[in-house]
Amino acid sequence: MFTILGGADMARAFAAQLGVQNGARAGAEAWVTRAATTDAQAIAYATDELGRIAGVDSAAAIITVTHTTGAGGESLVNVRVQYTYRTLAPWPFVPNALSLDKTATFRNYP
Repeated sequence: MFTILGGADMARAFAAQLGVQNGARAGAEAWVTRAATTDAQAIAYATDELGRIAGVDSAAAIITVTHTTGAGGESLVNVRVQYTYRTLAPWPFVPNALSLDKTATFRNYP
């Protein structure tokens, strides 16, 4: 029983990590393709992508959009998604929370 529940928790954690990564990528991609023209719209794209993962509360994620200048002077957009994953059950001797933090950086073409 513990093996099945532990495997399910590991699979959920992996899915949440992929969701966080895909959410950051979706927000940055929306900005550079002009599907999103404001930071709030880019955050909405990231939230929507994160919300597609079962068991992930996208409203609990912290999503930030920043704009920087790269080494060659190019404009960059950075979308960072932070989410705390919690296990199904509190496991003894194992942390029951995992902080997931991913940033996607895309070149913003004029």
